Amino acid sequence: MAEWYGISGGGRSAEDLFISATGAVEAPSASVGDALLEGHPVEVKRATSHTLNQVRPVKYITLVAYYEPTAAWYVIPAHVVVAEASRKGRGQHTENPFESCTLTLARLGRYRLESPTGLRSRTLEAIAESGGYVELQDEMHWVLEQGHRLSAECVERVSATLRRLGIDVEAPRRRTHQSRWNASAAR
Repeated sequence: MAEWYGISGGGRSAEDLFISATGAVEAPSASVGDALLEGHPVEVKRATSHTLNQVRPVKYITLVAYYEPTAAWYVIPAHVVVAEASRKGRGQHTENPFESCTLTLARLGRYRLESPTGLRSRTLEAIAESGGYVELQDEMHWVLEQGHRLSAECVERVSATLRRLGIDVEAPRRRTHQSRWNASAAR
């Protein structure tokens, strides 16, 4: 198990523990999630306090958190993650709470597991439960697409203003935004 921490690898040991306990596999890309359990993406977070950082409700995937101080697990269905984000006026480092937000484990006690014994089955139950809210999943897809549209529009407008003002900057890199919905449709 890799002990790799920091902003881009902070949850690595939790991901390894989750994969080991459930038989999941590592996701091919972080944009999809951290692990795949029976083909379903799962976001895995490591928590050393009661705060979960950089949760991305817009992905609409089940969130599993390993609370390191007590070795407890939390399995939070995607629709609950969205509901918790909807209570916030803004996100973490962003205006939109569905792009990135913090969640507190104190509000999520009913999703706690004391041991990894039922982690696989509880995660699959959470995935199935959230799968029943197709309309909410569609709304998160809409939010994601709107975020991509707004981002491109903002870059275009600000870049035009910079050029008009004679402020020299490199041309913006063009990224394509392929959501997991588009990726799964291509399969």
